[in-house]
Amino acid sequence: MQDRVLVRDGVRRLPKPRILRVVDDGLAELTPREREVLALLASGRSSKEIACRLVISPRTVSTHVQHILAKLDVSSRARAIALAHRAGLVDQAEVEAHAANVTAA
Repeated sequence: MQDRVLVRDGVRRLPKPRILRVVDDGLAELTPREREVLALLASGRSSKEIACRLVISPRTVSTHVQHILAKLDVSSRARAIALAHRAGLVDQAEVEAHAANVTAA
């Protein structure tokens, strides 16, 4: 079976694999606050650190994480974090700054 080829602006493209469409849809469904929580998770922050940074309770962070996992259709924080990195939601400078702070402590 041949893959369908899409032609857009004179450029031949293969359609996105199903998994990428699901991820894109899941990311599109995230609220701005859920995106913020996911970005902080992906930068290495703990739930407690996220709660302090966003001035919310750790329980609220946990609820946001549950919603993120459901919307992205993943079963773990690690998978959600990997998707965040692939989607470019993570600020590398933020990751490095957090790592430097953790190492110094």
